[in-house]
Parts: sequence; C-alpha cells; structure tokens
Amino acid sequence: MKTSTPYHRSSWTYLSNEPASRREIWAAWATVLVSTVIFALAASYARTPLTQFPVFIPIYVTSLVICDLVTAVLLFGQFRALGSVALLVLGGGYFFTAIVTAAYALIFPGMFAPTGLLGSGPQTSSAMYMLWHTGIPLAVMAYARSKAQRPDILMLQMLKLQKARFGIKSTVFLVLLAVAAFTLFATSGHELLPTFLDGNRTTVIGKVFLVGIWMLSFVALGMLWRSKPHTVLDVWLHVVMCVWLFDLALAAVLNTGRYDLGWYVGRIYGLLAAGFLLIVLLSENARHYARLVKVSAELRTANDTLWQISMKDGLTELANRRSFDTHLAEHMAVAVRYSRPLALVLVDVDHFKNYNDAYGHLAGDDCLKLIASALDSCCQRPTDMAARYGGEEFALVLPDTDRVGAAHIAQAVQAAVANLKLPHRKSSTGPHVSISSGVAVMSPGVGMTAEMLIGSADKALYQAKDSGRNQVALIEATPA
Repeated sequence: MKTSTPYHRSSWTYLSNEPASRREIWAAWATVLVSTVIFALAASYARTPLTQFPVFIPIYVTSLVICDLVTAVLLFGQFRALGSVALLVLGGGYFFTAIVTAAYALIFPGMFAPTGLLGSGPQTSSAMYMLWHTGIPLAVMAYARSKAQRPDILMLQMLKLQKARFGIKSTVFLVLLAVAAFTLFATSGHELLPTFLDGNRTTVIGKVFLVGIWMLSFVALGMLWRSKPHTVLDVWLHVVMCVWLFDLALAAVLNTGRYDLGWYVGRIYGLLAAGFLLIVLLSENARHYARLVKVSAELRTANDTLWQISMKDGLTELANRRSFDTHLAEHMAVAVRYSRPLALVLVDVDHFKNYNDAYGHLAGDDCLKLIASALDSCCQRPTDMAARYGGEEFALVLPDTDRVGAAHIAQAVQAAVANLKLPHRKSSTGPHVSISSGVAVMSPGVGMTAEMLIGSADKALYQAKDSGRNQVALIEATPA
C-alpha cells in the first residue's frame, strides 16, 4: 500500500519562507518597470493644478484602511504559524498605517468638520501625514533586521512571549497607544507644530520633512535589498517600497500641494502600494485552501484504506472478527432496549481440512472466497452482516429477525453454497462442498450478552454437525 508523507505545519511553504522563483522576480521587475514609466510621465506635470474633489479623500483613506487592516491580519496569521518575529513587526507596521490613516481621516479638514475633528489645527493633518508615511519605512527596516536573525534565536524570543496571541495583542496595544498619543499631541498641541502647509501649498519646512521621509523610505528599500536570500514576500515588499517612493515623490516632494496632478497620482500609487502585498497574500491563502482540500481528500482516502485493513477480512473481503464483534454488540444493545428479536447464524464448511489436503491451500482459499460471496448475497438488508468468524467458519448477524426469518435465511445460505457445486471428493455429505449452520435467536425482551448468544449459536452448530452435517440446527437463545 502506498503511504503518504505526513503533513507537518513547519513543512508548509509561506510567502515569508518560500524562496523567490525566477517567475516571481520577473513579475516584480515588470511591475516596477511599469510603475517607473508612469511615474516618469507624471513627474513632469506633477505641479499641474486640477479640480478639487474633496470626496476623493474619504474614498482614498477608506480603501487604505481596509487594505492595510486585512494585510496586517494575514501577516499576523503567518506569524502565528511560523513564529517569526519579523512577520510580527511587519504586521504591526501595516496595522500602524491602518490606524494612523483612520486618525488622519478624522482630522482632515472638510471631511467630518470644516477644520477637522478632535480640535485639530491647520497643520494637524500634515503632521499625521508625516507620521503615517514614516511608519511603513520603519517597519520594513525592522523587518529586514529581524529576518536576518537565526531561527533558534527567533524561537527563544517566542518562548519569552509564551504565546503568539500575546505578541499580537501587545503589538496592537502599542500601536494604538502610539497613534493615540501622537494624535493627542497633534490636536491639543497644534500650536507647537511647524507650518507644513500654507493653504493648499507645501512650505519649505514641509518639503524638508517630506524629503527626509522619502530618504528614510529609500534607506528601508536598501536594507531590504541587502537582507538576502530573498523570499517571495521580500520580492513583493521591494515592489511596495518602490511604489511607496513614487507615491511620496509625486504627492509630497515634486508637487506644490493638495489637489494637483502629483497629489492625485501619488495617492493612487499609495493605493497600489497598499494593494500589492494584499493581493499576493490573498492569492497565497487561496493556494493554501486548495492544498488543504487536497490534503483532506488524501486523508479521507487513507482513512478509508485503514478501515478496510482494520475492519475487513483480507481474503474474503467480508467483515473480520473485530468488525463482527462491534456490529453484534451494537445491535444486541438496540434489540434489548427496544425489545426486538435478533438472530445469529454460525456457519462451518464441512470437512474443510480434507478439502485442503485433496485440492491444496490455494484452492481452499478460492473455495472460501466463493462461499463468502454466497453468504454475502443472502444479506439483503443494510443492518445484516456476513463476517468471517475464523478459519473456515463464518457468521451472519440478522437484526430484527425471528425464528422463521432466521431459518429461512439459513436455508437460503445452504442452497446458495450447494448451487456453487464445488467438487469435494473427500466429503461424507456428498460430492460437493457443503456447510453446517447453527442458528440462535434472541427473543424480544430477553437480556443477554454477546458471548451468551454466540455460545447458543455454537451449540446449535455442533448439533448440526452431530446430526450428519450439511444441515441447519436452530435453538432459542437463553441466558446462561
């Protein structure tokens, strides 16, 4: 029998531990190339003013929050599966961008209130934007440093955390605390903030901060590039950081301020940066789901095979002794509880040792197979069972069967074997193979054990043999 290799959690490949293939690398390069061409075309017109669409901001931030939250959940899931602190850090980075983007939406002028909620000032939204765009570069830098650690060190860190859930809850709490603290500062202390925007135009101080964040993102990209070998997750993180750089360059560095072409196109780049990794992670989830379905089917097949081995006789393919014992015990319990009759038939092949001596053991095996098939053909109901009891002995379990029904089935078995007309020149009952049957019937309401019923059927079988074989003997089973 072919056996399958057991599936273990650590043997499964994820984006974060699967080496990047040539196909993945080429797809990433193609994406970066297309993004670069679009960036080059848009950069020349970044300062071109366009019509103001205030509704663009709620659509934009809502999409970002959803994408980043789902990405964070998927990364936290991989952290729980693999125990890699690098994944916890990266998931925390995406969760940070989701929460800080939601806070940015609350205080953005004109979205929920003319000057924003929470008592925000004219520079509060710009300060939140700076914090927002600092989060992902720092998270990628921490990820690049963490993934370079040896696996045994990572496992020690996991032991310190004790549970993955604790690590995730701690990360979520720290992110919420940090965003809440900065939001409180940017709203309550907005007088202390530098002037990042003058109306809708970015000031020199604002440009300095934005260029600094852009350089920080470039450093994060460099650290990620140096953290080899690259996994599939690393390759697509490279794409995310490249698009992120294009986003900052168009929407904050090369443009003049809000609602110009660079501002709009840069935010579209931001949506793409949020969506790339999410799409790849969702595709991976679909791949793992398909693999789970395949594994489930293989396990079901393996279980069926094991059942065949453990519950069926290998030669005759009837139920084996273990299956017989289980079936009989179950239906006797039902018969006793609901006061129903139950019959047991024990069958023995007459002079089978002489048959083996005369025709050989291979012929004897063929004989048993044919007799087993004949017995099985007489079991018409789903609850009836034909089993190989041992050697040349067979058994029929007949629930809800009284004396008349049991005698009828036993005689049908006798006739079915006789119709096989298997030659037996050393039989005292005739020229063909014959069987002797002992039938024991448990009357309704009679409490007895399986051993008692088997003993009664065995007693009836010996009566059939003592009376000359090739016949049926029937007795009423009674408790000993």
